[in-house]
Amino acid sequence: MRLVLLSRRRRTVVAAGAVALVAAITAALFLRTGPAAATWQTLSGSPTCDCIVKDSSTGRYRAVFGYVSDASGTGTIAAGGNNRLVFSGGTTSTDATVTARFSPGTHRAAFATGWVSKNTRVTWQVGGKSVAAYWNRPSCGDDVSLPAGGNGFGPILGLLAAGVVAAVVAGRRRRGAAGAP
Repeated sequence: MRLVLLSRRRRTVVAAGAVALVAAITAALFLRTGPAAATWQTLSGSPTCDCIVKDSSTGRYRAVFGYVSDASGTGTIAAGGNNRLVFSGGTTSTDATVTARFSPGTHRAAFATGWVSKNTRVTWQVGGKSVAAYWNRPSCGDDVSLPAGGNGFGPILGLLAAGVVAAVVAGRRRRGAAGAP
């Protein structure tokens, strides 16, 4: 009987350890323990419209924006009145999320808009500067890698799902061991 109790206790400790490990990794990814970026009001450098992705069959396009930062460190300009997209002519909005974190150097394809109509002009206004995209801009070539979709929480959600699965497996093993002679 004592051997069964030790075995159950060991399994419980292993399961708890696995859940704790998943929680620790998730917290480390979620909290991003790097230095905080400064909050800027102006952009030291300039926004760019690298190119557009055209769909000639529908007469729509996606604007691809980047930026050049002359700053020596990373800063943020929160999305809002000082960091926004302005639409004129046709489409009034898209599902695009503007870049809010600016690292030193040249950054092509920092974000892209959703599909807008051919007669829409999309202007990115950020930190007192602006750049416009429109249908006549050059098309993106193979050297431009469009930003990935999503919000960056994919790995975190994956780890959380792994933790849930580990907890369920541990619970089933515990119940199975309790019913064994």
